[in-house]
Amino acid sequence: MKEKGFSNLFEKTLGVFAFGFVLFPKLVPLFFILLISVVVIGFIKKEVRFQINILSGLSLLFYLCYLVGLFFTHYSNLGVFELEKKLSFVIFPLILSLKLKNSWSLNMTFIGFILGTFIGSVYGIWIALECFFQPDGTKACLLTSAISPIHHPTYLSAYLFLSIAIAYQGWREKMAYFSLYWIIPFIIFGIVLHGFLLSLSGILFLFISLILILIIWIKKKFSKIVFYTSICIFPLFGFIALNTIPQIHGEWANATLYANEYLDNPDSFVSKRIYPMSGTEVRIVMWTASYQIFCAHPFGVGTGNVDEYLSKELVKLKQEELIHHCYNPHNQFLQTAVEIGFFGLLVLFTIVFFGIYYGFKYRNWLLIIIIGSLFFNCLFESMLQRQSGIVFYCFWICLFSSRMYNAQKE
Repeated sequence: MKEKGFSNLFEKTLGVFAFGFVLFPKLVPLFFILLISVVVIGFIKKEVRFQINILSGLSLLFYLCYLVGLFFTHYSNLGVFELEKKLSFVIFPLILSLKLKNSWSLNMTFIGFILGTFIGSVYGIWIALECFFQPDGTKACLLTSAISPIHHPTYLSAYLFLSIAIAYQGWREKMAYFSLYWIIPFIIFGIVLHGFLLSLSGILFLFISLILILIIWIKKKFSKIVFYTSICIFPLFGFIALNTIPQIHGEWANATLYANEYLDNPDSFVSKRIYPMSGTEVRIVMWTASYQIFCAHPFGVGTGNVDEYLSKELVKLKQEELIHHCYNPHNQFLQTAVEIGFFGLLVLFTIVFFGIYYGFKYRNWLLIIIIGSLFFNCLFESMLQRQSGIVFYCFWICLFSSRMYNAQKE
């Protein structure tokens, strides 16, 4: 194989994978086969060698927790299905924890992911506009899941935010094809689309990140007086946004109201909720049920047993109607705690901790962003219960950590 021939093949394969899993999630197994095949070729040609790092090792340990939980399942089929869904926690650490003989770039991976996210977003907009211009079309056709038919809105928000970040990073590093002529319109497109997706966690994460970026920029460019003044002023902007933007104001007002009611009398609040409920009400009920299950089973109920125990707990909370809708805990930390217990939750928190720690230590801002996105969104959704989240987060965390580890070793 000619000089850098395998490196080029590996780069392009990563680009195809990053493009494919966003746009064609049902074909992910085929993209896995393609990527694994290329890595195997690299081992045969002695172009790569395996080189594990802390985050990849923790991913394997996380999967091991689910494997142990299978021994306590009441439903072997459900338990095996959960293990199948989470195979990414094994595959990515094994096929991305590599040291290539020749140097390689993330250029094609970045391009593939941005292109896949953009095309998927445009496809959603096209479907939404078709619905809107029907005789019975309403503005609901342009919002939330209606404009995001491929992935849940919260996942697409995470994809868009990372796409914006890597577009900027590609320009900063002067990668091929990364020009401000398309990056600036794309950033505007991604920010605006967040407003139509109406994912509260996605919008909050975007807003908080933009404020932090602006504060850091002010600190570098201006005096300390301007910097400290901006820190005092920015919360005012947040208050104005929460009270003037209709969709955000409505969500925030409801969340505040329900939180206060819950804190006044948790038992009464949960038992008196009547279906249909708002998303915030459902979350509070499911969080309460999940927390109580975890307190009763600190070592977990077993892989695949979550639905059974949630159903029993919802009966106790007088919320039998929610059983028929198969809601999960809507919080990945509670989901993990209920299913595989304290140790599994500890592993998940350790992944977050080391991701942030090494990201700051080696100034790997993209690793910080993907870990921050995972942590923040996991507070509101069970992000690692769907392939849209499992593949996305595991792929980028393993890829960024591997690149970072190799760079530091060199």
